[in-house]
Amino acid sequence: MFRLRHLKRNLPLTLGLLTLVAVLSIATFKAAERYFFERLAERAETSIALQRENLNGWLGRFRALPSVFARHPDLSRALRYPDDFELRDRVSLLLERWSFATGAQESFLVNLDGQVIASSDWSDRDTLLNRNVSGTPQHMEALQGRLGRQFDYGDADGQGERAYQFSFPVRIGTGVAGVIVVRADIDRLEEEMRLSPDEVFVTDRDGVVVLSGQPALRLTSLADDARFPVTPVANLSDGPLSAWELVTGPADRSDSAPREFMHVAVPIATEGWRLHLLAQTGTARTQAVLAMIGAVLVMLVLGLVVALILMRRRTLLQRLTAREREGRLLEQKVSARTAALKTANQRLEQEVRDRTAAEAELRRTQAEMVQVGKMAVLGQMSTALSHEFNQPLTAIRSYAENADAFIERDLPVKARENLSRIQRLTARMAQLSRSLANFARKPGEGLEDTSVAKVVEEALGLLEARLDRAGVTVELGGDFANAVARAGDIRLQHVLMNLIGNALDATEGQDGARIWLDVEQTAQSVILRVSDNGPGVPEQLRAQVFDPFYTTKDVGRGIGLGLSITFNIVTDFGGTIRVDDGPEGGAMFVVTLDRARPLADVAAQ
Repeated sequence: MFRLRHLKRNLPLTLGLLTLVAVLSIATFKAAERYFFERLAERAETSIALQRENLNGWLGRFRALPSVFARHPDLSRALRYPDDFELRDRVSLLLERWSFATGAQESFLVNLDGQVIASSDWSDRDTLLNRNVSGTPQHMEALQGRLGRQFDYGDADGQGERAYQFSFPVRIGTGVAGVIVVRADIDRLEEEMRLSPDEVFVTDRDGVVVLSGQPALRLTSLADDARFPVTPVANLSDGPLSAWELVTGPADRSDSAPREFMHVAVPIATEGWRLHLLAQTGTARTQAVLAMIGAVLVMLVLGLVVALILMRRRTLLQRLTAREREGRLLEQKVSARTAALKTANQRLEQEVRDRTAAEAELRRTQAEMVQVGKMAVLGQMSTALSHEFNQPLTAIRSYAENADAFIERDLPVKARENLSRIQRLTARMAQLSRSLANFARKPGEGLEDTSVAKVVEEALGLLEARLDRAGVTVELGGDFANAVARAGDIRLQHVLMNLIGNALDATEGQDGARIWLDVEQTAQSVILRVSDNGPGVPEQLRAQVFDPFYTTKDVGRGIGLGLSITFNIVTDFGGTIRVDDGPEGGAMFVVTLDRARPLADVAAQ
């Protein structure tokens, strides 16, 4: 009883909704039907435009053939000498060859009396040769000096061969001597029409179907409803090209009942014809029905969605209550996770502090390794430096004794010369001592604007004795005077001494040994290159030369820390170092540092 009362109470609403759905469905069907019919009309007009272009092209091709054939001199000679049968046979063969090449059905030559004197079908049993065609429209029009045309409908009962003929005058001088006639191949055109997805046919001025891909429509008449099997249903719209209407007609290629078509027609102005196209409307109506069904389904789905929304409203309220309870539980879990995360962050901060301390210790150890490396270099230079100091001291002693003797002999000029030599020698020794002191001093950690020229000069001064003893020539290239890098004087000097020392070891005992120092500046960098003409560094070893304790020297000649220390110093500067092939076949070490302001700018400030 409760369900019955509930149904009676909602019956008006249910009937109203069903009525609304029915009205909307009919309106949707009408709108969709109109839409798809308009799309079908657009496609039909596009298709008939293509068919018209195809028909015009076919007519234009055969329309031009008679005027082209008439220019051949053999045709005019055959008309001038009608008794020359050999010439007429040759013209018949020529017309046969032309007809085959152009796709024409037949071609024949007619004299002024209307007699066919040459024909492309000369070998057929029912050839046109010697027939008389006088009085036909195409013959009369051509004799008047213009293009003639005629559509041949066949026999009186319409069972004969249909053809479309074009004719053109053949002239001798300025006068008309005969007519050349070309018959177009209608069968081939109608086969192309039959291949179209739509029914296509052509009517003449009298409404007779002269061309059609469907045999049932051929030679029927639009003016004779009894013979014409296409019946109009309704005129629906006027398109931009033609009016279209709905008609019923026989379906080609089947024996089914007549179908509904959309009829579109356009004129063929050159021939006075009219081209017709019948497009089946079944697909458009089916699409309209499907659109209506889709709209009904959408409305039903929307109704179901609304019903589901109403049914779930209570469920959603219950879920909201449950979610509030779950939210409180989640807050408790978040609090616990936050405490755990705080503990993890504290542990991570401690690890960061430990890592920072380890890095500081590593830098301090690295600085000590640099100092140890410099002491090793000083040890290697001790022998050469002792010679550098002992030789000037011996010379100073000799110059002092000579000066004393010159003074006793009252030769002050000679004495002053010896004293001047002593001054130059002591100045050289003082400069060498200052370079050694600077090199041995432990450098600071900061970066500063460093003059590359000054560092190169001091490094070459410290290595001068070793270079002279080895007989190695050093060549400088580039603008050292204006090269200023972000580095440190002492550490950059250490880098250059290590690289020049390696070059000396590589060229030891080699005739013509040479070392090149080159500098290049870009907008952001200063690039130093130290290269030699030694044996070079093999490519497979270049990735290891900067590793600690890696060396290719003999035992006792090195411990493999020079290039490793050099690599670490350059890295501290924020630069890079690599080894490449040198320009003279040896090794080339390339150091790239950040560029500082030029010395001239610093002095100006």
